[in-house]
Amino acid sequence: MKQALIVAVCVIALVAWVFWGFRNEGAVATSAARPWPDGMGSLDAAVNRWPSLKANDASVRFTELAKALPKNEAVDGFVDREIARADLIIGDPPAVSDVNAIRELLLREPIVWERRVEFDDTVVAEMRGLQMRVARALVASALTKARGHDLAAWEDLHAAWKLARSLDEHPQMMAQTAVLTMARMINAVAWKMPLPAPAWLRELQDRDNVRPLLEAFQYQAASYPRNAWFPTKWLADSVDRDRGIAEALVKETRCDVNTPMNDLGTDLSSVWRRAFRYRAEREATANALRVRVGESIKPESRCSDGAWMFDGTTLRFSREIATAAPDRPMPLVLEVKR
Repeated sequence: MKQALIVAVCVIALVAWVFWGFRNEGAVATSAARPWPDGMGSLDAAVNRWPSLKANDASVRFTELAKALPKNEAVDGFVDREIARADLIIGDPPAVSDVNAIRELLLREPIVWERRVEFDDTVVAEMRGLQMRVARALVASALTKARGHDLAAWEDLHAAWKLARSLDEHPQMMAQTAVLTMARMINAVAWKMPLPAPAWLRELQDRDNVRPLLEAFQYQAASYPRNAWFPTKWLADSVDRDRGIAEALVKETRCDVNTPMNDLGTDLSSVWRRAFRYRAEREATANALRVRVGESIKPESRCSDGAWMFDGTTLRFSREIATAAPDRPMPLVLEVKR
């Protein structure tokens, strides 16, 4: 009995030694206080940037309408195929759900979603699936109308863009990846819509998603020191590593980007690859629309590793930028006719 007691005391002493030996609150605090690039400030600044928000009545009505919208794998497949199709032909659509009420709500009223100060992704996670289902249904409706040369197709895309923009005020990474996915879907089919293109499309074309994603990345990193019950030098080093990834991305001028895996949270390397490729995708749509109205393309690119060419029928970026499944991006080689 006495020997067992001695062993227990030794074990407790060893655990305490390990605990205090590896615990390093000072290193974590120092790492959290270091400013992130491009004026984003410290991790505390990332948290304070996002005060609480209450959901408005429009978001409640949207949720009711979205829940009534059935899941439709045929619609998902149709949208994926048309995004990947490199010519102006739009294939036979499946039966598309009625999105009139959702479209009119999005075009008429701003949607404000609940935002909580604490690091809780529950609300965002619950809504993300519904929001993506609505976005796909709106894009499918737009494609169906565009197949019949109906200018009202643009209204469906505009509603999808309004939905994407309603998530701007949410710092969670899953919210900002939803914005990126919606924007890429809209852009990927916009070049196939009936002419003329509306003025609001310029807003989508001018918006770059890298900065909002970087802010979400910083917000994600801020959650770890605040939630860590056992702060260590390893945690401090991981926060520093993630800040280093952000510093490299701020300086990145290429569109074919391979980023190291972040230490904390879900691996975001595929997200950065899609976000930088999207810069070329927006240029593809803009140039394709220029060709369709008889204008010359802009051969120069924001991407330092590529440029645009047009031979009279084929619009082509000078390099392919592959992404991994399940991503199905728009092609960077398009068959376009004036």
